[in-house]
Amino acid sequence: MTRSSARHAEDWAFDAIYPPAIRAISRRFWTPVDVARRAARLLWQAGARRVLDVGSGVGKFVLVAAGAVPEMRFVGVEQRPHLVEVARRAHEQLQLPNVRFVVGEATSSSWHNFDGFYFFNPFAENLFVDEDRLDDAVELTDSRFFRDVVRTERALREAPLGTAVVTYHGMSGRMPACYELSHTTRAGSDWLRLWVKAQEHAEGFFLEYGDGVALHRPDGALA
Repeated sequence: MTRSSARHAEDWAFDAIYPPAIRAISRRFWTPVDVARRAARLLWQAGARRVLDVGSGVGKFVLVAAGAVPEMRFVGVEQRPHLVEVARRAHEQLQLPNVRFVVGEATSSSWHNFDGFYFFNPFAENLFVDEDRLDDAVELTDSRFFRDVVRTERALREAPLGTAVVTYHGMSGRMPACYELSHTTRAGSDWLRLWVKAQEHAEGFFLEYGDGVALHRPDGALA
């Protein structure tokens, strides 16, 4: 068995805790097991102990990460109540003590209780064409996308020094320049990146694109 097929088998086995309709779309919408484990360990090594998964869906990242690093606490916030119910049922099967799932808009609540964050391109669904969206149960619009991106950037700028962020397929928005790219590794179908807040204030922002990152200065210049 190749390494790739072994990873697919591991995901297939983990996804058995979910209903068939969820298993059918898991590879498209939720973090693979191997990627989740690696992301959790990056956050742990960066010093994060209480992590928020922004747009946690059916909880796959949270459940895998919590099992991989039991010393950490993971909270998943998801706007679709029916997905949170699926996540909670999966949690009942696994009985992990360091997990919690909540219903809500991630960017409308305080992030002050967290020192780590995980982003799997959580706001991009707003920009998808209808047939590529999970469903139409929530608002999915351009204006919603920009609202969430602005709120996220503000929250990350206000976070304390040492705050750790892991992105997979990007974060859907702009990473404030006060964060430092500490680690990049190929994972799953994209890249895992670890960002750590290293300055209280810094002008500009980073944009992730494919296998690269660009720093944009206030004057519009690229660094």
